[in-house]
Amino acid sequence: MSLHDPIVLSVDGHGGDQEETVTVPACLRALEADSNLSIRLTGQPERLQAALGQQSPADHLCERLEIIAASTVIPMDAKPVAVLRRGQDSSMWRAFEEVAEGRAQACVSGGATSAMMALGVKLLGLLPGIKRPALMAHVPSAHGYVALLDLGANLNVDASQLVQFAVMGSVAFDGARDGSENDQNPAIGLLNVGREDSKGHVVVKAAHQMLQGLPLNYIGFVEGDDLFSGHVDVAVCDGFAGNLLLKSGEGLVRMLFSELSRSLKSSLSSRLGAVLSRQAFTELVARFDPAAHNGAPLLGLNRVAVKSHGGANCREMTVAIMEASREARRRIPEKIGSLILEHRLEAEE
Repeated sequence: MSLHDPIVLSVDGHGGDQEETVTVPACLRALEADSNLSIRLTGQPERLQAALGQQSPADHLCERLEIIAASTVIPMDAKPVAVLRRGQDSSMWRAFEEVAEGRAQACVSGGATSAMMALGVKLLGLLPGIKRPALMAHVPSAHGYVALLDLGANLNVDASQLVQFAVMGSVAFDGARDGSENDQNPAIGLLNVGREDSKGHVVVKAAHQMLQGLPLNYIGFVEGDDLFSGHVDVAVCDGFAGNLLLKSGEGLVRMLFSELSRSLKSSLSSRLGAVLSRQAFTELVARFDPAAHNGAPLLGLNRVAVKSHGGANCREMTVAIMEASREARRRIPEKIGSLILEHRLEAEE
């Protein structure tokens, strides 16, 4: 499939803290940006229609946006068991169902990660041989982007899961984000407390040995600073470490931008310097702003599902929708499944 072929996505209209006040305008922005995109927006019709009316969208956008009725909304704190038992007519369930039944090629939600995990496994199913799905994000680095996984879907993992994460990341890494044409042989690193083979706990050591025996571009253990220096293209870790690393990095970037803005307004000379450097600062903010990198694909499922930040604004949700279209067009699930079978990395029953 070409990166410009027609694609249909389903979007959970009530996923996220701000629900349809964000998802509806984000869908319209995505449709405006991609003329080959169509969206099936799931949720309570009266609420979605009201939000749509406030946007006064052009007719050519409405033609590619269809509302799919759902009567309930899954709370952000809902337990997976409750979601599976009582969530059949929820907006998130409907979004996954659209993909499972072939009416859409990927789905997006800003709802709870645990609920998305549960519905993804139940309705879309795991790829043959995959133990558990993993969340991945593209994090900006000195020379482009780093694919970081897992981000919180799996807090406790074994060595074989880390190896599967490495394979998933090697497939899903998108070198085209930094303008490069070749993303077929990304450098893979295993996050650890040191680069020496003797360091780390038993799980990362075992995964390290397994990865060394695979025909991947595995460069060994890496530390946290290697992610941002551009030393590695794909960084693998458990969900506990990945979630802390991602959110700490986002918080640090926001704090630095805030402090920089304050400093540039602190005096006349600083304000003059800010004016002269406006273009450089604008480019810097655009590159490292966490809002520009929203959208974490849930890898390991039979179809594409993308998790948006629960607190995403319209711009961030739009980025997540565009990420889902890119993942589907690149046929990421099929490629992951083929590589898992090729390297005989299937999970043991």
